[in-house]
Amino acid sequence: MLKRIDPYKVLVDIGPVQMSIWAGRKGEPLGREWRKLENLVKEWLADIRRYLPEVKKPWPQLNDLAEYNRVVQKMHAAVRDTGDPSLTSMAAVAGTLAGMTCEYLVYKGATKVLVNNGGDLAIFLGKEEKTKVGIVPRLGVAPSHYLEVKGGSKIGGVATSGRGGRSFTLGIADAAVAIAARPEVADACATVLGNAVNVDSVLIERRPAREIDPDTDIPRLLVTTAVAPLSVELRTEALDRGLQRARRLVQDKLLLGAVLFLNGDMRQYPEDLVRPVTASGS
Repeated sequence: MLKRIDPYKVLVDIGPVQMSIWAGRKGEPLGREWRKLENLVKEWLADIRRYLPEVKKPWPQLNDLAEYNRVVQKMHAAVRDTGDPSLTSMAAVAGTLAGMTCEYLVYKGATKVLVNNGGDLAIFLGKEEKTKVGIVPRLGVAPSHYLEVKGGSKIGGVATSGRGGRSFTLGIADAAVAIAARPEVADACATVLGNAVNVDSVLIERRPAREIDPDTDIPRLLVTTAVAPLSVELRTEALDRGLQRARRLVQDKLLLGAVLFLNGDMRQYPEDLVRPVTASGS
């Protein structure tokens, strides 16, 4: 179902997809350009279902990508580029769908597009456009910081992973935010960062993912189920591990930046990437 909220904003609610989309053309709303979007999303979901057994396998197990459709190819490429062999293509599904939605609206003439697919953002800004993206310190709460994005910048995707989200995590981050040129890459890298913010401790409970969700794409991996209050030393170690991984992803030109949160502590790379939200909301 596609529901028009106002001249610029629509909600797409189809199966597992709940997308909030804002789009305009040089300050004016789009018109008939919205009409095909619902059917496109349905087609993309059907493309994923067609290869569901494959996209739920770790990416190194997929061969001969030429036989797969464009949606699956984009998902696979995003997780492959991280170099993490434990990831399946599903680690990039939300960002891929957000990105393809954004691409379609830009093709139809939009000069500003913001797509929020369950917290995974796809962004397109023309030269004169700008926006602010809220950065949350924990999934499900109000932003504590914001990222300013201007037209002409390389930022095209922002994704957040961590405990309490829709997906499992191997780590203990409250929020791991990945900022990239492409939304599917941001999505995959957010998973990597969320897993990297981690430490070995009896204060952390883990279980095989299949015991929680028999249909999960990572059945044998130990996912985090509970974290007791951690000492400053353990929090620092976990965040430093995540920050080290973020630096490598930036050096490898997969990410433009990252922000990590754990129990009120924060790391960002590069420094001054995001700014705190003030009492006035900016």
